[in-house]
Amino acid sequence: MNSAMGFSLGEQLDITQVMDIKDRLQVELEQSDSLLIDGSEVSRVDAPGLQLLLTAKTVCQNQSINWKWQGASNELVTAAKTLGLVGPLGLNDFAD
Repeated sequence: MNSAMGFSLGEQLDITQVMDIKDRLQVELEQSDSLLIDGSEVSRVDAPGLQLLLTAKTVCQNQSINWKWQGASNELVTAAKTLGLVGPLGLNDFAD
């Protein structure tokens, strides 16, 4: 098993990038028993993007893969707050 590597979400966590990020996440999940998610660069985020993260996090829980946030931008946290997903996504440490 590979040790945890930062998985960068990039700047756009929106519908235009969802399929690409989903593919990258799936590869990462197959190779690793621990996922370090870096959302610090996210400047555009929408509901499909957050839904993808929620699905991925659920998959991790079901497969006993450790999910940890390396960073989260204000935009990401604000969007999660708006949709009531701060807790489910594990972003509590980044939300004041």
